[in-house]
Amino acid sequence: MSIAKRGRLYHLRRRVPRRYRGIEPRETVWISLHTDSETVVRSKADRAWRQMIEAWEARLAGNSEDAEARYEAARDLAQARGFRYLDAGHVAKLPVEDVVEHVGAIPVPANQPDVAEAAALLGTAPEPRITVTKALELYWTLAKEKTFGKS
Repeated sequence: MSIAKRGRLYHLRRRVPRRYRGIEPRETVWISLHTDSETVVRSKADRAWRQMIEAWEARLAGNSEDAEARYEAARDLAQARGFRYLDAGHVAKLPVEDVVEHVGAIPVPANQPDVAEAAALLGTAPEPRITVTKALELYWTLAKEKTFGKS
């Protein structure tokens, strides 16, 4: 882990782990720690790196064919970025300052916004529909008391 001062603020510089190279185009990431204090830098660096790892893990989970896994990954990714997942209809009703904050949190490596991050922060990840299998599992869970021991 390398910490360097760029201008007035400290930044964390780390190589992207091999596990995340399929979802992170950069070889090295620079994360601003938003402080000029040497005493605060170490605790912020560890927390910032953990948040980056959590976001990458959520993006990996979102690369699934399972709609529920993709939706959960979008929710986890929004949370890792410091937001609560809201669907697009609710995001549209937010005050303009909040919408701008959501849009500003979307990483834009190589001048191309990240689609998974945008879906998580703007609420465009579709909520999964219930499948017949899932409905049957839910039914047997709810009807257990009425059907247990019955022939």
